[in-house]
Amino acid sequence: MWAFLVTLALTLYMTGMIWSMQVYEYSLFARVGRTEIPAYHAAHNRRLPFFVVLPSVLAFGSAVVFFLLRPAGIPLWSVALAVALDLAVIVSTVAWQAPLHARLAREGYSSEIISSLVRSNWIRTVLWTMNALLLGLTAMALFAVK
Repeated sequence: MWAFLVTLALTLYMTGMIWSMQVYEYSLFARVGRTEIPAYHAAHNRRLPFFVVLPSVLAFGSAVVFFLLRPAGIPLWSVALAVALDLAVIVSTVAWQAPLHARLAREGYSSEIISSLVRSNWIRTVLWTMNALLLGLTAMALFAVK
């Protein structure tokens, strides 16, 4: 049960984080001036490991442990889906968002890159939200008063 609770907590944290990044932080990239964007983006990237990367990796790891230690009352398909959603977030990050961040760091201000980053980040936003809903419904079913 502890693996489920850790997975739920990390997923809820990351869902809030990704929504904040989607509607707040990434939209500000376009408002930062051409000369200021390198420093602003570098500061953004320095904070990612602790606040985003580590919790995301921990969420995936806890989901795998949750899969391996799945309590009897939780269907295998739902735990497998939670792991798959976490893995899809990682794939999306590696395939789309990390290369866009690298381009932004390398090339400086680009409305095209910023727009692509905002659009592609909806993938992770939807994936984290789906996982939060899945695990939230699981929690409601597990802890429902009977």
